[in-house]
Amino acid sequence: MLRRDTTARFEKTGIWIFSRYRFTAAALEAKCSLNRASYDALMRCQSDEPVWVLDDGERRRNWWLFRDEFYWDDDGYDATQVKALVLQRLSQKDRRLKHALALMEQTEALEAGARPPIPDDVRVFVWQRDGGNCVACGSRERLEFDHVIPVALGGANTARNLQLLCETCNRQKGASLV
Repeated sequence: MLRRDTTARFEKTGIWIFSRYRFTAAALEAKCSLNRASYDALMRCQSDEPVWVLDDGERRRNWWLFRDEFYWDDDGYDATQVKALVLQRLSQKDRRLKHALALMEQTEALEAGARPPIPDDVRVFVWQRDGGNCVACGSRERLEFDHVIPVALGGANTARNLQLLCETCNRQKGASLV
């Protein structure tokens, strides 16, 4: 299992050209130290491919650095497997984020009243065309303007897409095209 380690980091010790970079992590007893050239090379490589940092022999854990994040595994993965697992995790995270944003936009659109009202001139025309009766059963009670193609399916507020239905017939129809 590959796990992200938020406690892992390189700590700089020493000054200027004598500086060294010591790798530490909370779950790690062994530590490694790199000179500046090795540290710089590691930082350059890890943006494209996972770079093996350390093997903790006691616990059989390998630490990896990839895209500025540290990971450890205890299954003996190689760099290709680590990359595949990290990219899969990032892809899932990206999909979850896109899905959440889409839901948020839908909710905001509904709350903002994205459905425009039926214009008065269209209401009058449909009422006169349908004779003030339900087109399904002929009732004159509790009439409603019904979208032939529902707004949820892209229907518009035009006279060609509207009809008069009584409440009962409109509920039976629901959001279908029948």
